[in-house]
Amino acid sequence: MTPIGHSIVGMAFGTACLPKQSSFTRKLGYISLFVILANIPDLPIPYWGHDRYFFSHSFFVNLFLIGFIILILRFLSKCFHFPKVSWQIIVLGSLAILSHLLMDSFYNHGLGIPIFWPLSDASLVLPIPWLSVQQGRLPPPITYEMAKIWLIELLTFSPFLGLVIWLRRHK
Repeated sequence: MTPIGHSIVGMAFGTACLPKQSSFTRKLGYISLFVILANIPDLPIPYWGHDRYFFSHSFFVNLFLIGFIILILRFLSKCFHFPKVSWQIIVLGSLAILSHLLMDSFYNHGLGIPIFWPLSDASLVLPIPWLSVQQGRLPPPITYEMAKIWLIELLTFSPFLGLVIWLRRHK
């Protein structure tokens, strides 16, 4: 999956936890944070991302990462008077990170994701036929194939973001 699908779902989680009366800057900050969280398993960091797919796409490794982030936030709030982060943001941020694993299982080409590594070699494979458009490695960014992938992801995942926006307005 490209960052388009992950980012749209991250935007939805970020939109869901926005405070009612937020400035444009604060809204942009929330949305940006959640887009980053939803893309964490693919970040191009040494020994992470697609270089170590089995590691960065493991449910257990990501749970450990989420726990580590929560500990850092608690440490910052106690020692440096960093504002406390609400449980709503922690839960939705965790779901944004974990949504990446589920969404990548939709693009499996028979491989799936190593969801239970290191405890098991089992893979999570949940193919959605219209999302199986990538052949092998991702093509260069600007090609007809890539534009088609982006459009399909946009059409598939934007309704989730639209639903969250609609629910917030009618709450």
